[in-house]
Amino acid sequence: MNTTKTPATVREAGDMAHAKGMTLSEFLDSMPPIPTPPAGYVLAEGCSDHWIGTETINGGWFITPAWNSTTGAHSLELWVAEHQPPSYANLTPDEALQLAADLTAAAQAIRNAE
Repeated sequence: MNTTKTPATVREAGDMAHAKGMTLSEFLDSMPPIPTPPAGYVLAEGCSDHWIGTETINGGWFITPAWNSTTGAHSLELWVAEHQPPSYANLTPDEALQLAADLTAAAQAIRNAE
C-alpha cells in the first residue's frame, strides 16, 4: 500500500511541494482525498489513524465504535470492566442478551453511518 504524508501546515505543504519540484497548487491537486472521520468521532489518544465514537456503557461492558482512517474499516471495540487476563469475563444469560442487544444497536449505527 502506498501512503502519502498529509502536511499539517501550509508551510509543510509548501516544503513538500518544493521537494517534489511542484508548485503548491500542483502539489495539492496531486494529493489523494483526506479521509474524513464519521461525525462525532475523535482521534484516539496516541494514535494517528484510529478514531473512536461515543461509548455505550452498560453495567460491566463498554462498546466503542471505531474507524481506521488508513483502511477505512469500521469496527466495534468491546471492553469488559474488571476483566483481568487470564480469566474470562462471566455474564449471566440476561447480561449476555443485553450485551447482544447493545452490540446489535452499535453495529447498526455504524452501518447507517457508512
